[in-house]
Amino acid sequence: MTQEQASTVITDTILTSTQDEESKTPISRAVVIAIDQSEYSQKAFDWAVKNFLRKDDLVVLVNVRPSPTTPGPYGASYMDFTEIIDGQQRFISHTLLKEFATKLKSHDFACKAIAMQGDPREEIVRKVSELHASALIVGSRGLGILKRIFIGSVSDYCSHHCNCTVIVVKH
Repeated sequence: MTQEQASTVITDTILTSTQDEESKTPISRAVVIAIDQSEYSQKAFDWAVKNFLRKDDLVVLVNVRPSPTTPGPYGASYMDFTEIIDGQQRFISHTLLKEFATKLKSHDFACKAIAMQGDPREEIVRKVSELHASALIVGSRGLGILKRIFIGSVSDYCSHHCNCTVIVVKH
């Protein structure tokens, strides 16, 4: 494990967990749903609740916020705003996860919500592997081939690097 990966592991924050030790329904599989603020993520979440999730699943919501960078006019910034930016991004991430976890709880699903920081593609694959998840559900932005090549697609990367079933929900 590189030093960068080790520092990333420390930044994982588990916000909520409704998996009880005394739960009457044993957990049969872990299903990870990657969420962000996009409508594509909302559609993937709604599809999963309606068509895929079972009451004996542990649903793990993951959100990855980017590492804060503050480039100045010549590369580095004269003032360091990374703490402020990271604090704002952390608040947005936690609020989003709590919102989706509340929706899952209203449907009586056991859930965990995990906030992470770093490259979304790598962090999602890492967390899916750590959890030994049975499935990963992600939304698709519908990028064309050129944008996928230059920008990179999280869903495409995950489908090639995850060791579980990856379901890409198209808009």
